[in-house]
Amino acid sequence: MKERIRILYVTDGLGNGGKERQLIETVKHINRDIFSPGIVTFSGNQHYTQAAEETSDFFRILPKEKSLAEPVFAVAESFERFRPHVVHSFDIISAFYTYLPSLLYGSRILNASIQDAGLDKGWQRNLKLMLIRHADSVVGNSFKGLKEYGVVGEVLYNFIEESRFHGHNAGGKFIAAMVANFSIYKDYDSYFRVVKKLLEENLIDEAYAIGSGSRLEEYKGLVGTFDCSVRDKIKFTGSINNVEEVLSSISAGFLFSTEEYGEGISNSVLEYMAAGAIAIASDIGAVNEIIDNGINGFLVNKYDIESITEIIKLIRNDRETYEKIRSNALDTVRAKFSLKTNIRKLEDLYIKLAGE
Repeated sequence: MKERIRILYVTDGLGNGGKERQLIETVKHINRDIFSPGIVTFSGNQHYTQAAEETSDFFRILPKEKSLAEPVFAVAESFERFRPHVVHSFDIISAFYTYLPSLLYGSRILNASIQDAGLDKGWQRNLKLMLIRHADSVVGNSFKGLKEYGVVGEVLYNFIEESRFHGHNAGGKFIAAMVANFSIYKDYDSYFRVVKKLLEENLIDEAYAIGSGSRLEEYKGLVGTFDCSVRDKIKFTGSINNVEEVLSSISAGFLFSTEEYGEGISNSVLEYMAAGAIAIASDIGAVNEIIDNGINGFLVNKYDIESITEIIKLIRNDRETYEKIRSNALDTVRAKFSLKTNIRKLEDLYIKLAGE
C-alpha cells in the first residue's frame, strides 16, 4: 500500500474562532486514503481541543510558557514521531516554532498565517513577513490579505459545510445577532448602538451577542445601562456548540469590525448566509469579497444607524427582496465557499508540495 502523505497542522490555540473551525473542518474532510493529518497546538482545554484530538491521526499539546526555546525542542520531538511531509501553520507562533524543525526533517512549509487584512503591526508584522518569505508555499484566505501584506501567494477561501445547516425557521420573530469574540478586533460598541435603536423602534424582537472574550463583562455592563425595555431583549449566549441551530432562527446577522485591525474572510458572515439570515457587515477589509452589496447581503457604514435602520425595514417588510437576497447568499456560499471545492484545491497543493 502506498504511504499516505502526512500533513502536520500547527496552531497556537484551538479556541472558538474562524481559523480554528477551518482547521477542524479540513482534518474532518481531507481524503484519508491519501493523507494522514496530525495536529500540534500550544494551548489546551479550548473549544476545539477535543474535536482536534478525535479527528486527527496524531495530536499533541505542547508547552510554550517556560522558555522561548522549549517549544522548539517539543515541536522537534513531534516531528521525530510523526515525520510530516508538509507542515501547515496557521499563525506567526506556529510558523516560528516549526521553521527550524521543518528544515531539519525536510518537511515542506505551507504558511497560512494571512487570515486577516492587516491585523499584525510592528515586530509581529515583520516576523510574519520573514517567515512567509522562507515558506515553500503561501496561502491567504483573501485577495485583500495578500495585498495588505504585499505577498504573492494563493487564495484559498474559507469554506462552509452546508450540511451543518438545516433550513431557516425564525418562528415568527425577527431576531438580530452578532457572532464574534469580545475583543479589540470586533466592534461591539457599534453593534449595541444599532440594536438599541432597532429595539426602541420595534424593528427587531430580540438581539443576540454570541461569543466570549476578555471584554464580555464590560459589554454586559454597557447593556445594563440601557432601559429595561431594551436590555431585557439583548441576550448574551457566551460560546455555544450549537451555533447552526441558533443562526437558523435569526433574520439578520451583523459583523462590525474595527478599522485598525481590519477583517479577513469572516466565518460568521458565511455562516449567516448558509443559515438563511441576511448578512449585514461593515465594509472593512475583505468582507466585500463575500458580500455583493444589496445582492446577497449588505455592506454598511457601521456609524450610519439611519441607513442600517432602513435596511432592516426593507428586509422586514419586503418579503420578495428578503427571499431573493437569502437565495443569492446561498448561491454564493455554494459557488465560492464550497467545502468540497476548496478542500480539493488544498489537497492538490499538498500533493504538489510533497512531490507526489
